[in-house]
Amino acid sequence: MGVDTVVSTVTGTAQLRLIEAAVQCRVRRFAPAEFEGQPSLRSQNGLLDRGRGAALALLQHYRGYIQSTVYICGVFYERFSVNGMTSLKIGVNTGYGNEGDYIADIRNMTATAPVYDSAQNMSNLCLTSVYDVAKFVVRSLDMPSWPQEMSMCGERMSVNALIDLIQQCRGTCIPFIINIHVS
Repeated sequence: MGVDTVVSTVTGTAQLRLIEAAVQCRVRRFAPAEFEGQPSLRSQNGLLDRGRGAALALLQHYRGYIQSTVYICGVFYERFSVNGMTSLKIGVNTGYGNEGDYIADIRNMTATAPVYDSAQNMSNLCLTSVYDVAKFVVRSLDMPSWPQEMSMCGERMSVNALIDLIQQCRGTCIPFIINIHVS
């Protein structure tokens, strides 16, 4: 009781129960554990959904009782750090929080990436630091009302540009072995 805003970091059934409890306790605002890309561009019930679609549907159902927003921040830079996001204790249970689990395995200089979209255009990424996302979330708490989505992006670049940048940072001319996927 007395809580104004809940920013969730759990998914699945635990998040659904948290939403229901927030509504029951008359919490004013709820931000689901969504810190990625636009929900409307994701495949429905995809492998990586982890119950997020159900959480958004439940928040939509309760929209007359609680405000909600989705923080759209793209890919965390920290995914490409030594030991990946798990070094920050983020994404531990997602199945892709370790070093090399997502797009690029920098240590082994390999990448499995959506270089082109279905229309054969270069695929782009929005990259943002978890620290900048945290600052953005804290600032949003002072907003009198929330829009349905709040977007942020530290840097936008193509997948190829990301791979080139990784090579520069590694100081190597060794080419990446790239498995190209169409998104």
